[in-house]
Amino acid sequence: MIRRIEHTLTCFHPTTLEDLNAVKLLRRYDTKFVFHRDDIAAIFDVLSGGYEILEIGDNRSFTYETLYYDTDDYLFYHQHHNRKLNRYKIRCRRYRQSNQCYFEVKLKNNRRETIKSRLPLGNGAFDSTLSEESKLFAKERMLSGDGWIVEKVTPKLKVFYNRITLANHTNKERLTFDTDLTYIDRRGTLHRINNVTIAELKSEQISLNSRLYQHLKGLGILPSTFSKYCMGIAVTEQNVKCNRFKKKIMGLKRFS
Repeated sequence: MIRRIEHTLTCFHPTTLEDLNAVKLLRRYDTKFVFHRDDIAAIFDVLSGGYEILEIGDNRSFTYETLYYDTDDYLFYHQHHNRKLNRYKIRCRRYRQSNQCYFEVKLKNNRRETIKSRLPLGNGAFDSTLSEESKLFAKERMLSGDGWIVEKVTPKLKVFYNRITLANHTNKERLTFDTDLTYIDRRGTLHRINNVTIAELKSEQISLNSRLYQHLKGLGILPSTFSKYCMGIAVTEQNVKCNRFKKKIMGLKRFS
């Protein structure tokens, strides 16, 4: 199956990081899908005519390393669990192949838009303790009255995965496919979630006419909410509320 996926990737025309930056979509709508890894090659077969694939050097699949921050009582996690809008994620992300590193603030607003702001970190390393520059950056991008949270956050979870990125420049769409999801919790314990693909359609507006959406619908794969951070906390921490995520956790186990 891995060889079939690798072969399918060669069917896409390449796009560069510079071209992809024209479809940054830092303010966007996200639609996610979760399915078995074995389905990914057939999905790529359908998409290869309409999308280009990000290629850097000889790489078409890239490793992402992300460090998430939260308060000691997991405020960000519980905001998501309780379906609160105007909620945040604060993280550092490193792209292993290029060694680029960014501090990021994500807001899911009350119109269900995702708004992402990012600050380059020149040393290519995670901030285990947020710098004053990162704190100020976050406070300036949080809603009025929420800036105090930044002083309370500490590292809570490391997340690793491999990502394939497709782009349709005409429709201003990005498609990402994440596999090999791995967590390292705050105690240093490794947790793997096998055989799962998390696909995400990122677009300026919600579109039910996307080729990905229509193809997955035909396979019986419907949109699903899925937060890598929240699922990671739910499966690695014993003393957090996770009622809303139990069905998803059981679904992930069926993929194993």
